[in-house]
Amino acid sequence: MDYLLSDEREISNHDYEIRKKLYSEFMSLPDNFVSKMRHLQPQVGCFNNCSFCSKFSVCKSEYWSLNSLRNVIAALKYTARNYTADDLLLAWDRREHRIGVIFPYLNNDIALYPYLDHYIDLCYRELGVRTRISTVSFSRHNRALNEMHRRICSNDLFYALAGVRLSISQYGRVWEEKCSKNSLEDYSRDLANFLDIYRPYYEKFGTGSRKMCCELRFNPLVENAKVLTFSYQNHFVIAVANYLFVSKNPNISFEECFIKDPYDHSLSFTTDGIQFLEYNLDFIVDNEDGVIHYLENNPSHDREVEAYLFKNRDGIYYSIDPRLTPEGNYGMQIYPETDVRLRSGYIITERFFLNALYNFKKSRGFTLKDLIVGSSFDDCDEVVNILKEYSKYYSEIGKNEKSSYILEHVIPIIEVYIKALKYSNYSSDVFFDKYFTIDTGMICNLGRAINLFKGITKFVNEPLTPIHERNYGRHCSTMKQENYVWLLGCDFHNTVLIEKLDLFNTASVEGQVSFKRKIVLDDFNMKIEEDEKYLYPGEVI
Repeated sequence: MDYLLSDEREISNHDYEIRKKLYSEFMSLPDNFVSKMRHLQPQVGCFNNCSFCSKFSVCKSEYWSLNSLRNVIAALKYTARNYTADDLLLAWDRREHRIGVIFPYLNNDIALYPYLDHYIDLCYRELGVRTRISTVSFSRHNRALNEMHRRICSNDLFYALAGVRLSISQYGRVWEEKCSKNSLEDYSRDLANFLDIYRPYYEKFGTGSRKMCCELRFNPLVENAKVLTFSYQNHFVIAVANYLFVSKNPNISFEECFIKDPYDHSLSFTTDGIQFLEYNLDFIVDNEDGVIHYLENNPSHDREVEAYLFKNRDGIYYSIDPRLTPEGNYGMQIYPETDVRLRSGYIITERFFLNALYNFKKSRGFTLKDLIVGSSFDDCDEVVNILKEYSKYYSEIGKNEKSSYILEHVIPIIEVYIKALKYSNYSSDVFFDKYFTIDTGMICNLGRAINLFKGITKFVNEPLTPIHERNYGRHCSTMKQENYVWLLGCDFHNTVLIEKLDLFNTASVEGQVSFKRKIVLDDFNMKIEEDEKYLYPGEVI
């Protein structure tokens, strides 16, 4: 067997021996190693240092040289040919999630890989698969990365892409390392640089989560507080901080709720919601007597909500209005103290940005889902003004945590994003396009993000909301439906890593990895050296 790629006539003995060794290792694995491969990751580590990194990625990086990449691709190609005669040589049986698409990232940021253009070309030409890109961007001052990304979009390579996603969140060094070498203005310009480079892809393929999009991720609004649950005149009462919910009907009984259809983004549940009346308290709940006194003297409520009872490994929790409606979302999740959950409290899951978009669109006769054509950036600024009005309103009614959160965590991201769109000369219409500007809500409790949830859970990766349950819960989630996939990737110290990921165990103590093998090859990796600066967006030159 010659192990040649389509553009090769001969290879060195050294490369031949490496490909032969890798081929032998790959052939010792089940055939689904190639048929259900999802991650082909040519680098490890990440300089963005995001505090909610799901994989605890470290702030250093190694990656496959171009020659090493070609050796891996060749070994995969000849391995897969033992199992299929089709042109599609990877991921042909991953029917639950994007057949024929490969993901070059898991604990890295693939935009920083200096041979990404070669990777995309080789994966498409030799293996028949297209590549999905997801990144938080990179510094516009890194000339080599800029030239590489422009090569991707200056020829037919972008036909080998299966989507480009720019993630914008309040994490990473530019947000968390408050020093003179970081700047949100530079961050906006770095985002704009990425958007400008990938404009040809956007103009050719349009917007969508599998085309071109920007995803906005927000940190969780979590507060620790005492949670009271008791019966008042046969009505069920839930009280926390200055939030009060009383069942509309007496003698209600909660039944544990589960996700029914994980592919329904609007959330379908196994039980019906129970109607509760919400009261806006002007005091912090301390005991049942204070709540009862308030109810006896304040019979009018503010609004009706739906409540559900969910359970995770920490115990039960109550979900208030978890669904996104055509009018937005005003939800929260309430977590009583249990034998396992030692810190009670609540998470506000209200979608402030989406709600502002809804109110803006409604004022002009549109629904939340409608596209807007012919907008201006003054309209974008008006959405920011609506958010400022929300903050003012919540301050006036005593919901100070919401007021501060909007000012400190929502508006800054939106303003950075608007600037990036302006600087890159994108139309303001994409700001209002739900397929381009995707509000994913708050981050999930994955990896080191557990530190942001203030003890509401003691378990890394434990789902904390119905949306988290839908995404990666153990009962019925998209991860469970996908079952398992394989990863082949670069690891530190010249190691090729192979892992089988049981996705239905994402939220378990054991974690995803059910099988692991490491192959050590001399001088296989390259390192990003100290003098290769400006590797994260927002760094000032």
